[in-house]
Amino acid sequence: MFGKAFITLGGIAVPTAYFMGAFGSGSFDRTVGASPAEVRSALMDLDIRKAPGSPGTDVTRAGGVQPLFQLTQEGNDMVWTVMSGKDVAVRMIAHLEPLEGGTKTRVSAEVQRGNAPDDFVSPAFRSEGITLGLFSVVLEDELDDLVRPKTGITKAECQELFEKLMAANAPQGGFQSGFAGVTRTAMTLSAVEQELKAKGCDTGFKDSWEQPTDHMSEGGGSPPPVVRTEGDVSFKPGQPMVDLSKN
Repeated sequence: MFGKAFITLGGIAVPTAYFMGAFGSGSFDRTVGASPAEVRSALMDLDIRKAPGSPGTDVTRAGGVQPLFQLTQEGNDMVWTVMSGKDVAVRMIAHLEPLEGGTKTRVSAEVQRGNAPDDFVSPAFRSEGITLGLFSVVLEDELDDLVRPKTGITKAECQELFEKLMAANAPQGGFQSGFAGVTRTAMTLSAVEQELKAKGCDTGFKDSWEQPTDHMSEGGGSPPPVVRTEGDVSFKPGQPMVDLSKN
């Protein structure tokens, strides 16, 4: 799948569609047309480590401590606890509130930083804001899988539609870097993503996230994918779109 476009924020790559969402508002709140039981079942396999950047998998940035991930259920809440040894690094909580007699569910998210020292916690779990942003990304992806319409549209058709929508919505003069440019780009991508979802396209990142190692080895490996550039913004599937650290 073509996947999402990404920006780099604080050394962590995140989908631009959530730059103005999860990181901007500091919250996640979504109502889906499914019962709490269906939502709970869909979220059982949620794994924050599958988020862009694979947070929590590099022990060299957490004092050599391998984090332990635990899922518990407390009433209407699902709680993912990240342990660092005997200490709690962070708790990620999804609140499932039944609506309209249980035919719909309001899903909201909360993050609580634990008592584990920063030196022994993965960078993605040191800040409640960044953790909430990444948690929101994987929550959104799982919920999209649950409610995606069965239209029969193919991946190739979705790719073609994505390119047409991006071309039609590109601002005059092309996409630009800098905070204002990235904000406008994020809003454009968010609108495009919503239209793709309505058509039944999978806009998730699970199958499209690429690590650049195959393209960086000398004397071999597959050739790098084609990169389409608009101004200072690069459109390359699965790779950071704009590096904010340069602005």
